[in-house]
Amino acid sequence: MKIPRSDRLGGRYSRASAPVSPVRSRSPEPARPSTASPSARREGVFEAGGALVDDALDPERDALQEVVIVFEDTEHVVRLEELDVEFAIGFDALPVGYAKLPGSLVETVADWEPVRYVSSNYELELHNDDAREDTNADAVQAGSGLEMPYTGENVHVAVIDSGIGGGHPDLQPNLKANYQYVGIPGIQDEPLWWHDVDTIDTDLNGHGTHCAGSIGGTGSESDGEYAGMAPDVDLTMYSTSAGPAIAFTVAAYDDLIRRQRAGDHDIQIVSNSYGSGRVGRPFLPDDPLNVATWHAHEEGILSVFAAGNDGPDTGTLNQYAKAPHVLGVGATDTEGAVADFSSRGRPQDGSYDEDNYDRAAAYENLAAFHDGVPADEIDGPLGIYRNGVAAKGEAVMSTLERFDLINVLQPDGERYYGLASGTSMSCPVTAGCAALVYDAAIERNGEAPAPMDVLATLEATADERRHESYTAESVGAGYVDVQAAVERAEAGEFAAVGEIDVASSDTQQ
Repeated sequence: MKIPRSDRLGGRYSRASAPVSPVRSRSPEPARPSTASPSARREGVFEAGGALVDDALDPERDALQEVVIVFEDTEHVVRLEELDVEFAIGFDALPVGYAKLPGSLVETVADWEPVRYVSSNYELELHNDDAREDTNADAVQAGSGLEMPYTGENVHVAVIDSGIGGGHPDLQPNLKANYQYVGIPGIQDEPLWWHDVDTIDTDLNGHGTHCAGSIGGTGSESDGEYAGMAPDVDLTMYSTSAGPAIAFTVAAYDDLIRRQRAGDHDIQIVSNSYGSGRVGRPFLPDDPLNVATWHAHEEGILSVFAAGNDGPDTGTLNQYAKAPHVLGVGATDTEGAVADFSSRGRPQDGSYDEDNYDRAAAYENLAAFHDGVPADEIDGPLGIYRNGVAAKGEAVMSTLERFDLINVLQPDGERYYGLASGTSMSCPVTAGCAALVYDAAIERNGEAPAPMDVLATLEATADERRHESYTAESVGAGYVDVQAAVERAEAGEFAAVGEIDVASSDTQQ
């Protein structure tokens, strides 16, 4: 199936930061229109005072509720100081605040002119060898058919996950920072909530350690057999402990972006193997994490997200994989078929309002939305309701510590490695492949490509005919072929976002 190219979006596209809106008068005026999409208002949210509010919040409840507040821009976050509450803090790089409010103040905040969305601090779900061969990463590492070998040495990847076994011999050489959330945040002058704990084991269950190894494990304890996709890449971990919540993952993005702007690091990719569990809902551009990934995108950072483990039904795709600037990754089994657990997007059979597969159209519309155009004035989709690509996600061997929970539950006799399955595994495999594309571009062309260049090239070179089970909603453009993507990166011939073949499907129009 051919997705038509948008006339307004070429293959190499970068955006300047959206202009900062001035503070507007609080004098009496007509009710302001909601900036969120009409479809978003129908499910999971309600309007209060002009902003959208997560329906998990209760304005009638006197008890304190944890909320994450999305403002129009960062300069308005200081309005949190107006609240007479014990706990309220504004993020540094993102237009987001985090507070504990009674129900009456939830509506008060929603009525503030600069507020776009008030979210609950909902919990997120972690989405739980031959992966290198299947994606052709082993050929890239060997330089087969290429100008030279690539192993990720020019690239820096961040992982937001449960933590990392910082002393693991396969991970320690590449670990540049191991940030752990410190203390309980409150009103404070110091914006840093993250402390680099170096090689301390911050992982309570092994999930993040396994994901990090799929990206950049050296394979030193297996003579290279279980090396990651990009074994020379720089790694940074943001540990959210065993149970990530939306406030902490957004805080990780906030810290990452702040450091990027300050020149403290130069990260190209963020791997995210988690989701909200709120499957089936339309893409909500003002969700705090969708706002965070957009700001990261504007800083030149590609976010890669797991599709989720709510398959085989359609319409189960991770909310954050629906963002057009994000690469969503489905999972295949050991035979290359779509894994039963891998979440699917919407079929294009006319049964849904949200069934867009055109990334270029959604990207343009979302860019306009973030530039201040109200959603009800945008003619077309804001989200993309298919996976981007797929990679192996069943029985993936990667780094683990002996007593990590994953290893205890699934013992396999390996001292430093273990098997795990889920789109949590296919996501870092693909993030590692993206690192090889970046590495080739930087090595051969002297600069990092734009995130959409890498995303589009991974889609354009994916194999949509690898297995008969493939459909657009399940694997998007197909199975990752990083060797083909690196060949294009070497030549500086990146794909255009609007020129992507996606897998065929009987359910499509």
